[in-house]
This record gives sequence, structure tokens and C-alpha cells, in this order.
Amino acid sequence: MKLIATLIIACFAMTLSASSKNDCSAQLIVEKNRNSKSADEDGAQFILVLTNTSQETKTFNLSAKNLSEPCNNNNSQYNRGTSSESAPLDVSFQNNGINRNNANTASKFNITLNSGESYKFIVNAEAPKGTPLNTWSCIEVEAKSTDCKSISETQTLSVYVADPSEG
Repeated sequence: MKLIATLIIACFAMTLSASSKNDCSAQLIVEKNRNSKSADEDGAQFILVLTNTSQETKTFNLSAKNLSEPCNNNNSQYNRGTSSESAPLDVSFQNNGINRNNANTASKFNITLNSGESYKFIVNAEAPKGTPLNTWSCIEVEAKSTDCKSISETQTLSVYVADPSEG
């Protein structure tokens, strides 16, 4: 009976150990909940913070993609524009200079964080020439652990492409 109890406890401990290896929890937030902005001639910048909430050091792949659905954000201060189009924007990441020494302006990169560590970065969204004015565009930013591809954190950013002549 002692042998069976010991085996059950050993199996339970191994299961717990294996499940902690797959702990890929993270938190991705937009600083000050400012996920809607109007793009001026320099575009729009959003500050995001990724925090590794797992118990282990993890590498996260950060990526951004334009969403095709219209995203008129009626709850934002920019309550205007059409909702019929979602124009693609040029999106890039930029290190904010606080956390890491190397700046990265790609639209996809990896960051390794210790347990509890946070990484603050900037998402730049610029409207290329020919982008329809007075329209909304949505960008989805995703942080996905390289260990657990099925688990990810996302944030949707809304950008209003204003007509500069209406300034």
C-alpha cells in the first residue's frame, strides 16, 4: 500500500512539474488604456507593456497585423469617420529606450523575459500615401510564447486617419 501511495505521489509531482513547464502566461496592456489614437503626419504611437506572469523565463514573439474589419471606435474621443473601410497601415515596433539597448523597427521580433519582468515598447502606425482619409484602421498586436504556440495575449489598436486639411 505504501508503494502505491508513493507511486501516486511521484506521478502527481511529475505532472505538476510538467505543467509548470508549459506555463506561458503573460499580460499585454496598452499603457493608460489608450488604444485609440488619431494619426497625424507622423502617424500614431502606442506604448504597450508585456509582462511575463509565468514562473519561468520565457521568450515571446511580438507581431502586429492589420485587421480587415472596419473598426470605428464609437467609445473613443475620435468619434467620427467612416466604418466602411479599414485601410492597411505601416506598422513597426520600436524600443522605448528604457528596457533594452537595441532598437527594433520590424513588425515582428522576439523578446526574452524573466519571470515577473516587463518590457515596454512602442507600436508605430503610419498611413502610407493614398490611404483613405477620415477612416479607421485596426491593428492587432500579439505576444505569443515560443514555448506555447497556442497561448497568446493580444491587444487591438484603433487608428483614425484624419484629413490634415481639417486640422
